[in-house]
Amino acid sequence: MRSEATRGITIVEVLIAMLVLGIAMGAIMGGLLSNTSVNSRVGQKAEAIRITEEKLEGYRQLGSYAALNGAAPLTQTVTRSGLPYTVVTTFCPTDKPSTMACSNTAIYIRVEVTNGNTTLYKADTYYTQFGQE
Repeated sequence: MRSEATRGITIVEVLIAMLVLGIAMGAIMGGLLSNTSVNSRVGQKAEAIRITEEKLEGYRQLGSYAALNGAAPLTQTVTRSGLPYTVVTTFCPTDKPSTMACSNTAIYIRVEVTNGNTTLYKADTYYTQFGQE
């Protein structure tokens, strides 16, 4: 005959198993949520880089930089995948390297992309006309 203790699972054993399972599931869910947050931030940064490259390429193709020299900073809002990005382009910023002079044939450009109060990407570049400066 079987003893009284080996007949089945008691309610205490079931509760302990559920507690262990709950703790394990909580840890797994926390990891998944953290991973989703990281992926979202990486995606936003990648989009900010693409926006910056598009803006800089547009300025590079102008060829003549006379109109940009001394221009006021330009602020634009770009929406990608339903998210608004603020793009601030500064021409010849006051803190640019002194060796990179702005003129009709050369321009120093800074593009900064933000989402809300978070700066996602910032790039500086210096363009000159071929054969000039």
